[in-house]
Amino acid sequence: MNFKNNEEDYIKTIFSLCEAFGSANENMVSKDLGVSMATVSEYLSKLEGKELITRNNRDIYLTKQGYSMAIPVIRKHRVSEVFAVKMLEVPWEYSHSAVMDIEHTIEDKYFDTFSKNLGNPLTCPHGNMIYFNHEIKDINALTANSGKYKLNRIVYENTDILKKLADFGMYPGTPIEIFTDNNTVISNENGELKLPILWGKTIRLIK
Repeated sequence: MNFKNNEEDYIKTIFSLCEAFGSANENMVSKDLGVSMATVSEYLSKLEGKELITRNNRDIYLTKQGYSMAIPVIRKHRVSEVFAVKMLEVPWEYSHSAVMDIEHTIEDKYFDTFSKNLGNPLTCPHGNMIYFNHEIKDINALTANSGKYKLNRIVYENTDILKKLADFGMYPGTPIEIFTDNNTVISNENGELKLPILWGKTIRLIK
């Protein structure tokens, strides 16, 4: 992987973690990219030196410049996910991990044509915005009251989370019910799924 791709992957990962959880941290960046903590720490220092990220104790955020850099990378990634599911028949739960190389091959001048040939999708297969042109009003499963909802999106596109949701037939747009007691449980006709805190934060719902 060359330096440009490496930089894009770090920026994309930090963007996704911030979108899902409010901030990123070295441990999650290390886990998502499959590289050592030492490597992450060294690379983040480079990004900080280029004023693409800022840090507050252990929390990592994108700067305005970093955010601007992330948007086209995220857009290509999410359209590539649509391509993987629609054209390559990659299973929904694996589309995030399947396009890590594809997204880097799309030149900016070809993006509009690429998207047009896929029907100009507005969201990726996991329900996340491609064009960031409006505010999304949904809530995370962890803070939702008991009741009936529709699954709107999965912000943190972790394969383990996606695979478990696929096992229960829980996709964006499908109705689910939430039960909150000591734990958060979502259910449909296929059964009940107890949500760890991380999962509850990233699964977003609408009424």
